[in-house]
Amino acid sequence: MVLGPDGVLYGTAMGANGGRGCDDGCGSVFQLTPPTTQGGVWTEAILHDFTGTPTGDGNEPYSAPVLGPGGVLYGATLGGGSPGYGTIFEMLPPSSPGGSWTEVILHSFAGGADGTFPISVTLGPDGNLYGTTNQGGAPKDGIHNQGTVFQLVLQ
Repeated sequence: MVLGPDGVLYGTAMGANGGRGCDDGCGSVFQLTPPTTQGGVWTEAILHDFTGTPTGDGNEPYSAPVLGPGGVLYGATLGGGSPGYGTIFEMLPPSSPGGSWTEVILHSFAGGADGTFPISVTLGPDGNLYGTTNQGGAPKDGIHNQGTVFQLVLQ
């Protein structure tokens, strides 16, 4: 989870079945808003439900989101995208209070040298995203699928 403005917590949940078909859910991005009075109840809101590979969306968000400038959230999904090897996504906050968040797929991993199954993402001091994939990458010493370290330049 990541702490945002006014004490709001942002997190991800992987989904119920963890499979590419996502029969029981592909995961979500959520926020927890603190209570207005001490000892009160936190309020949960789902910002995005992932739909998985058939739609080109991600599935199975693996790590906590990263908070960027302007309240934008960035994250990685272990699966989904096109062709199903995971995504890097951003969640744009609503333009007006009470509005909807907007998900944008920034990158769908293609496998091979591009990497597969991203497991982490962080925002660098230069304003770009950096992360790792669990598999893929160029063969090293004759061994395949050792993963990658990537940079995603943000506009």
